[in-house]
Amino acid sequence: MKFKAFFIFLAAAVIFAPPLFAKKKIVRHQAAAAVKHQLRSDHQALLLVLSDLDKAAAVNYKLTYTADGIPQGIDATYDAASGSAQKELVFGTCSKNVCNYHKNIKDMVLELRTLLKTGKTLVQKYSVKP
Repeated sequence: MKFKAFFIFLAAAVIFAPPLFAKKKIVRHQAAAAVKHQLRSDHQALLLVLSDLDKAAAVNYKLTYTADGIPQGIDATYDAASGSAQKELVFGTCSKNVCNYHKNIKDMVLELRTLLKTGKTLVQKYSVKP
């Protein structure tokens, strides 16, 4: 009798159990560029270092933030054939070595779009604390 009850329980569990799926394998792509970023010591600019660009054709970088509640940003493209680069993204405007810096900076996001020589595009986003 116990055997029948166990068999009925086991059959019901198999019939009414939700289907099981195998975990999807995650394939990670090797980075096409090494990117380092840090705030300048006076916190008025972001220093961006691009290196290991041998698999990249171009790198587009976009820095967006709000200053005094007004959306601001920097958008540029770097030709990877030129080799490694160091960029200084100033939070403000500069003319003839005189800069007017933005104040009350919030919500800073750095987005890098790397166009590979294969035609694919890799996107990396970083939240930056001002």
